[in-house]
Amino acid sequence: MTINKFLFSLDIDNINIVKLCQYLKESNIVHKVSGYANKLFITENGVCNLNHGQQHGEGSSITSFQALTDLLRSLLYCNDDGRIIVARHKPGGQPEDAYIKFVMLCAEKTFSEVTDDAHVVIMAGGTLQPIEETRLRLFPGLLPSDIKFFSCNHIVPPESILPIAVTCGPSGKKFDFSHSSRSSLNMIEELGRFLCNIVTIVPEGIVMFFSSYEYEKQVYDAWMASGTISKISKKKHVFREPRSSVDVEVILNKYKEAIQSCSKGSGDTSVNGALLLAVVGGKISEGINFSDGMGRCVLMVGLPYPSPDDIELMETIKHIGNYSTSSVIGDDKPFNGNDECKLEPGFDVLRKSGKSGREYYENLCMKAVNQSIGRAIRHVNDYAAMLLVDSRYAHTS
Repeated sequence: MTINKFLFSLDIDNINIVKLCQYLKESNIVHKVSGYANKLFITENGVCNLNHGQQHGEGSSITSFQALTDLLRSLLYCNDDGRIIVARHKPGGQPEDAYIKFVMLCAEKTFSEVTDDAHVVIMAGGTLQPIEETRLRLFPGLLPSDIKFFSCNHIVPPESILPIAVTCGPSGKKFDFSHSSRSSLNMIEELGRFLCNIVTIVPEGIVMFFSSYEYEKQVYDAWMASGTISKISKKKHVFREPRSSVDVEVILNKYKEAIQSCSKGSGDTSVNGALLLAVVGGKISEGINFSDGMGRCVLMVGLPYPSPDDIELMETIKHIGNYSTSSVIGDDKPFNGNDECKLEPGFDVLRKSGKSGREYYENLCMKAVNQSIGRAIRHVNDYAAMLLVDSRYAHTS
């Protein structure tokens, strides 16, 4: 909801938020109340329990008060600058499922605090592409000629990378992992037959990315029932990314040890490495390096479009795409993610958003793909194959 609607719904539109925020800053009330709360906690539970509680996210009152202060400050923005997301508690759900969050839509206003006081602003990184999207969101008032773009050549030679769009399986069945087709048992079994061929050819480590934990489990359970996992295990040790971040390190160590053991020739000589089933956007797809034998092949199953059920994402797309409820703004080119989210409530927003909104949505998908497959090539002498398993990867748009 908008900021004004949020204020009116709580009947607090008569409160001077400016004066309230000023009082919070000048009185330092957040730290004072938090200090009293911690003292009361110590009196009732002792110092040791306070330290234990803070390590587990408990007993730290200042965090809660600071979150409330930040929310009040966000109410000072203009009505169209952001949105208030209110998630209510559902029966049987967890307490943390209910929250109130402010989403800043006008990134240029926040970024202007930096650019207005600086002679030069340098943005450096490996994931700034596409540059035009970054320019429009952060520097809408600047001409393209005012922004200097510099890009270095990659140190990895082209012959060390083998990207392939895999459009069909061993039996000739077309790979289509869109929302309406990915649960098909025939599609899952075709993917299993394809993987059985890959684990026979590729040595050492293979990392296979799925769009979600739920889909990874669905595929794994189907493969277990059909005997596909048993066939794969004759060539590769199979590991799965855990949901808990605590167990990630344990699985990664086992995965690495299995590959090293096969490389040294110890153990079962018929097994030539390991297979890791991972999730896009999970713990393994970000920050983990699968260099050398840890990742000789990376498989991306389908196109990992963000869920259109994400209210925060849909509000951002509305803002970027000049959303209109009465007509479609932008060109009439059909949206590529149609099948992926046809059954989702947010598809109506995607269809009615402008061209820039749809491009933003597709860019999020491709950035997730790049983030995941980029785990394999980590230095100049490294090499790997990247298999993009979906017929849509062969489309120009």
